[in-house]
Amino acid sequence: MTTKKMLTPGFVRKGMTITLTIGLFTMAGLLFSSTTPATWRSLSMIHPKNICIMLGVVILSWLVEGWRVKTIAYLLGEQISFIDILRINLATIFSGNVTPLYSGSVPTQVYLLHQQGISIGKASAIVTIRVTFTSLLVSIGGPLLLFIFRGKLLNEIGLASLTGFINYIILGALIFAGVLLLLLFRPTKGTSMIKKFFRLKLVQKILGSKAETLCQKLLSEAEEFRVSLHTLSVHKTIPVLFVLFLTLCSWLSTLLIAPTVMMAFGVNIHGKIFRILLLEYVIYFLLSFVPIPGGSGVAEIGFFSLFAIYLPKHLQAISVTIWRLLSYYLNTVVGGVCFLRLFMTKQEKH
Repeated sequence: MTTKKMLTPGFVRKGMTITLTIGLFTMAGLLFSSTTPATWRSLSMIHPKNICIMLGVVILSWLVEGWRVKTIAYLLGEQISFIDILRINLATIFSGNVTPLYSGSVPTQVYLLHQQGISIGKASAIVTIRVTFTSLLVSIGGPLLLFIFRGKLLNEIGLASLTGFINYIILGALIFAGVLLLLLFRPTKGTSMIKKFFRLKLVQKILGSKAETLCQKLLSEAEEFRVSLHTLSVHKTIPVLFVLFLTLCSWLSTLLIAPTVMMAFGVNIHGKIFRILLLEYVIYFLLSFVPIPGGSGVAEIGFFSLFAIYLPKHLQAISVTIWRLLSYYLNTVVGGVCFLRLFMTKQEKH
């Protein structure tokens, strides 16, 4: 999908409409099913300090991600102000949140980095490295954690009935993770495996003429990342590990939003924090397979199951609503403002 197509008001409006309609209807249904007078009393008793903590965690996630992108750009020899990176990242979050499978995020970020004077090649390398580090964390960590803890985790979030289906997802994800690692560390073998896969009769039958195109696209993107990673790693092993560390911190800051919501209602989660973060990670991994913008509907139900483990019934739906407002809608609104200011200003100048 081209950046130009993403910039059309109709396209943005369509994505926002789908997201808001599904998400708000889901939250309304959850609120209707479990809200009582005790819900509103608990909500009114949230201390302002806890509200600041919840907002602070969201802002922390913006800052960590900004630091990560700035570090990658610096290692590739590019200088860009931290404020500009924050604005670009937030606009990128917005375009990703309103497009299926976050497909709008990459072209948006490449375009905006290029507008800051960075060449298309370097901008693409920065974004490719950022996305691939994240993808590796999700693609490898998610399936492994889900495979190891799948029995208890699926029971806790109410998905035990889908165990058979999820086992196939885990198997496919583990195979995909293995191929990714081969592409990075044994490119010849990885390339050979991918070509053989796309030449399978079943794959050819399902994908038709698109099989070869998808194969070449996957191989070219993998090669682009390998070249970029090689550029980073030459005499810069520690900085590369630092980027990986920032990737972990970026994920952690996002995952911390749900625990802060629980603590705001006075729930004692000491000794349970790792379990909560693990459950969240698995839910986010499963959401990556949902083609609806922002995972709307599925995200709310998934986190409702999570909150149901640790919260009384009258706090479950309202906690999901607050979590979604902080983790998705706040990012989307602030990102939308940055998106409009960055893009519409450019269009007016032309």
